[in-house]
Amino acid sequence: MQRRTVLASVFGALAAMAIGQTAMADDWPSRPIQVIVPFGAGGDTDFNARALAKYLEPELGVSLPVINVTGAGGTVAARQVMGAKADGQTVLFFHTTFLTSQALGITDLTLDDYEVTGIVAQEDGNVIVVPADSPYQTMEELMEASTANPGEIDLTANTGAMTYLVGTQLNNAGAAFNFVDVGGASGRLTAVLGGNVDVSFNPVGQVKPYVDSGDLRVLATISNERTTSLPDVPTLTDLGYDITFRAEFFYLFPKGTPQDRIDIFSSAIQNVIANSGGYADEIQKAYSQKPYYLGREESREHLDAVLERMKQVKF
Repeated sequence: MQRRTVLASVFGALAAMAIGQTAMADDWPSRPIQVIVPFGAGGDTDFNARALAKYLEPELGVSLPVINVTGAGGTVAARQVMGAKADGQTVLFFHTTFLTSQALGITDLTLDDYEVTGIVAQEDGNVIVVPADSPYQTMEELMEASTANPGEIDLTANTGAMTYLVGTQLNNAGAAFNFVDVGGASGRLTAVLGGNVDVSFNPVGQVKPYVDSGDLRVLATISNERTTSLPDVPTLTDLGYDITFRAEFFYLFPKGTPQDRIDIFSSAIQNVIANSGGYADEIQKAYSQKPYYLGREESREHLDAVLERMKQVKF
């Protein structure tokens, strides 16, 4: 009799726990969701994370505070999220540089360590810029000068990121740039505007105001097609270099995050991207972007293909 009473109590407790977990899932989210950004404030990654967070808040009914965690080309932030509790309350907002670190062999982290929600934004393009008083009028002149003066022309290339990948490809194509790590997009912009570096990679939307004002000159875009905001600027492919890169942004939840929570989050994102005119206007004005979304399975297939292309680069 006492044994049956104990078992009944145990099963009762387990049932109550199951009901509580179900209710927790049904009520999610009920508190703020932390969005970890692996780069400093002021760049395109930070902008996209904050823009989506603002429009997701009314969709999800909770705030999404953006927290910048910098270091090691984004690896510090990536490890922080990987080790977070898999309850849907912490998510990493990263872009294609996540794959660059893997291709370079500076991290053992892979997409398999997370739950991928889908690609939620795509840049209009990154461009190669120089100060307006630079002697280099074209990409050809810059490449020739770099070859003639090995190591004397400074190029922004933060370790483990897209800039390092593209800089390496340019050097493989015959250039001899000296890489200078000044951090994310905002740091690169400050460096080239201040004349602290000779050449920089930056999102086109970030530098266009300075191009329009005459402070910077654009030599080429590294996307696979010309940017919509600077259509006369040639791509590196146009100039004969087989070098392309386009940053695509995505959310990564810790491995094991309940699928129903990821589905709720993904549905909210899709609704913002498909239906929010305010969001569309904001990303167009700031970075010349258009709303973009790619589902979870398609995103993974696409990102795996991008990683394979990166692995072909000789570092």
